[in-house]
Amino acid sequence: MSHILITGGTGTLGRALSAVLSQSGILHTVASRSNRANISNWVACDLMKNTGVAEAVAGKNIIFHLASDLKNDELITRNLVQAIGMEGNVHLIYMSIVGIDKVPFAYYKKKLAAEQVIKESGVPYTKMRATQFHEFVHQIISTFLAGPIGFLPKNIVSQPIELKVVAQELLRLSRLQPTGITYEIGGKEAMTLHQMARIWTLQSGKRRLILNLPIWGELGRTFANGGLTTPNVSQQSATWLQ
Repeated sequence: MSHILITGGTGTLGRALSAVLSQSGILHTVASRSNRANISNWVACDLMKNTGVAEAVAGKNIIFHLASDLKNDELITRNLVQAIGMEGNVHLIYMSIVGIDKVPFAYYKKKLAAEQVIKESGVPYTKMRATQFHEFVHQIISTFLAGPIGFLPKNIVSQPIELKVVAQELLRLSRLQPTGITYEIGGKEAMTLHQMARIWTLQSGKRRLILNLPIWGELGRTFANGGLTTPNVSQQSATWLQ
């Protein structure tokens, strides 16, 4: 029987964590809104509608909360911790983002509110904040540079990290006792989005005219001053250049 649950287990990080657990021979259950394919280690659980949540957390000792919602992070987290509250010995490991306590970004405020829900719930927990994944930065750049002329926000400093390294760190934290501590992890190198876009054009062979658009006010200053970065560097993660 599996004693580990992953919410958001079908997302990018969830799939990476599931692979790391499988490679280590660790049984686990993936929570998904549906299980039409009848996969053996999946369980139907809708955190938004609050259906199947109690059944999903039943008998679990470690719960990786990776599920997120741009508008309802606080709600889905509250539904989860309320269900966990009826269980016994549980270690909740929450996946968050570096900079949510610094960058005045609407989604980050919701993410920070979800952290507070966990803190006030009484459920034993550990929080981990990571910088942007390589895949996310690649998606952003590919979107902004889809045409011959690309428009990029100016002076955004990011510290991209490999997805599998974050998954491995989550596994490491799950082997520790819950402390209520917030851990941070980031990639080896901090670069501006413009610098990474230049690397992207060289590696992809695509020629683009890149125009930088300023971000005004406190948001722009926080981005430029490294609000998305952390001094806690993972030496295991490849750099964006690699």
